[in-house]
Amino acid sequence: MKRIAFVHDVFPGGGAERVTLDIAEYLSQNKPDYRCYVLTPHVIEDLNTEDVRRNITIIPIRRRKKERSEDVERLIVSEKIDLVVQVAQPVMHMRNICKRTGCKSIFSNHGEPLWERYSIIRRRKKSIFFKPLWRLYWKHYFVNKGHARNIAIKRVQKCYSDCDAYTVLCEEYKQEICQVLGIKPDLARIHVIENSERIVKEPTLKKEKIIMFCGRLENTSKRIDRLLRIWGRIQHRLPDYKLMIVGDGNYRKELELQIANEKLERVEMVGKQANVNLYYRNASIVCLTSQTEGWPLCLTEAQAHGCIPIAFGCTAGVCDILSPSGTNGFIVPPFDEEEYADTLVHIATMSEEEQNIIRRNAITKRSQYAPEIIMKKWAVLFDKLLNSKQ
Repeated sequence: MKRIAFVHDVFPGGGAERVTLDIAEYLSQNKPDYRCYVLTPHVIEDLNTEDVRRNITIIPIRRRKKERSEDVERLIVSEKIDLVVQVAQPVMHMRNICKRTGCKSIFSNHGEPLWERYSIIRRRKKSIFFKPLWRLYWKHYFVNKGHARNIAIKRVQKCYSDCDAYTVLCEEYKQEICQVLGIKPDLARIHVIENSERIVKEPTLKKEKIIMFCGRLENTSKRIDRLLRIWGRIQHRLPDYKLMIVGDGNYRKELELQIANEKLERVEMVGKQANVNLYYRNASIVCLTSQTEGWPLCLTEAQAHGCIPIAFGCTAGVCDILSPSGTNGFIVPPFDEEEYADTLVHIATMSEEEQNIIRRNAITKRSQYAPEIIMKKWAVLFDKLLNSKQ
């Protein structure tokens, strides 16, 4: 029996967690000699369904970095774990843990390269200690002088040196990381594995006049405040449409206040939903206005359901999913809110025949990321690492 443990901050939840579920399901059906675990400090109980537990054993660990590292090492030994997949966040001292236990490790980057620079800037901008000095000095130091980027590069270097394999979401991300680390791509331990997208049986092209956002309500990366401002520009130009916000998070109150202050009409916030497929099925257009994204599943989910996706082309991952623009979705230059608003009106006022051409193209594009294609890449990587142990 080969045992793989995925380390998550929260489980189950967003896109990265769904990928782990897909991997576990694929292995259970195609490689019965594999067994999957998830090690996490926070289990979302209302999402921890029987379907989740069928293919995965969830084991709680402590949250603090040092304690989490200790728990991971203890469980590698007690559960006889052969391979640890660090999802998005690294485990402290992972290289030393692997040396002591004989375990292999993968770091799975679910964001764009150097995405950490955004959170570094945000923490310093918001902290009580840095805030008074932000405009005077720190903004210039961390943003203009590139100190946040330099910190992010050091973190990538550390993650890469501490793992046996490093995964990214598209070829452009691999090239960028190789460039900043000074590594030849053909010699790098970097593997390109896109996020998979599940098959939607009988997606409908008959849509309601709904423009939808689906995801976490946070403002570091998702920037839903931009979408609300864009809606304010066009709400009177699209009187038959409504904007629906599906999801929850710590930024919800601020968004509700923005809706009230800007007198936005026909905006519905429905909160977190266990079954978002019903909302995708009805939505005509799916919007993303993020500052940064790795491989946003909301866009491939939109394509799978026959929705028309639109997003700022903030990263190579977004552009890979939607390109060519106007065929499989729409890419707007970052972060031109006026252009986004005009494009949104253009999509909404297209004829039904024109819209359906794009919807069919999008459904076809999704097939490139079918689970049987993407999960096989993970299985090949697992086999390669575990066979090398023997």
